[in-house]
Amino acid sequence: MFVALDKNNQRVTLTSHAQAANLTHQTFHCPICKQVVRIKNGTVMPAHFAHRSQPMGEGEPESIEHLTGKWWLASWLKQHGEQATLEYYDATIRQRADLLVASKTPRVLEFQASPLSVPDLQKRTMMYHARGWQVTWVLGHRYWHPEGKIQARKFLSIEDHRLTLWHLQTTVGELVRIQFGNEGRWLTRFQHDDPPTQTWQAESTYPQRQIRQIAISLQKRVQPWMTLQAAAYQQGRNLNGSPWFVHSRPHVLRHFGIPELQLRLKWLLIFEGQPFTATANRQFWQAALPNIWTPLLPAGTLGKMMAAHWLQVLLAEGFVVQEDGCRYQWQRLPVWFADLERKLAMKKDFA
Repeated sequence: MFVALDKNNQRVTLTSHAQAANLTHQTFHCPICKQVVRIKNGTVMPAHFAHRSQPMGEGEPESIEHLTGKWWLASWLKQHGEQATLEYYDATIRQRADLLVASKTPRVLEFQASPLSVPDLQKRTMMYHARGWQVTWVLGHRYWHPEGKIQARKFLSIEDHRLTLWHLQTTVGELVRIQFGNEGRWLTRFQHDDPPTQTWQAESTYPQRQIRQIAISLQKRVQPWMTLQAAAYQQGRNLNGSPWFVHSRPHVLRHFGIPELQLRLKWLLIFEGQPFTATANRQFWQAALPNIWTPLLPAGTLGKMMAAHWLQVLLAEGFVVQEDGCRYQWQRLPVWFADLERKLAMKKDFA
């Protein structure tokens, strides 16, 4: 930690190795547990305070990534004229925020470099909200992937009407905001000495990978796929011969462990050839995607997004037409193939 109390109970924030060297012979104690802490001023980690032994319930000592990340965010905010308190402890909720940014509606920045369970994420977020504070979770290396990662799914939030994740790469000193559209993502990169840059990364479409995924899953008898195959057999169909269009325009959320392909096929086995409503479509997707997966989003958000995107695919491909405000009718039916070999042979006509 960077903040401790001196013998007069005044906050002292370590900001440099030189400052730490000058304070080495003074006595400091932890603002929370009141135990004596010492200054660690090595060459690998930023100068910081550390307990002589970890207090009960405190877990492991802070990692170099967490210390570096907090300090990077604090200095970045200061550089941009933001007033922020490092390691702000609120006795009301007995919680220490990595950073509390002063504004009309205060905002907490939490740099999360270690594993965090969904219940703990919900608890900490709700405590901050109870104080009237907004909270932004900034993720460390274990959660990083430019397309998305299942471990990061629980941190998805809404900013500017878009699904959003924040990542801090401490090794290169770069803060990245990723905002997700249906078929791609905007990456905005922030560094200390350069203006922010934004790039658009379109979602990659590789039907052959999805086809191979189906074949391998059935070959290995993966249970969800075997259950779906049994339902397909009852209708005289084979998942290996599924229509080509189920591979078109995949949603970016598939990178977060959303079984989009599996659910598209299940949807077809239920709704194909039958009139359906927008409500029935939405209810299907919402029932398949638990709210607990994304505790920071309003209930049903994932289902609404996936349902709307799938409906766009069906309309764009000319399979369904809208009869009125919420009812849809099939205009043509997708082609299923007897097996994988025949599906691949007909690729030119149905790609």
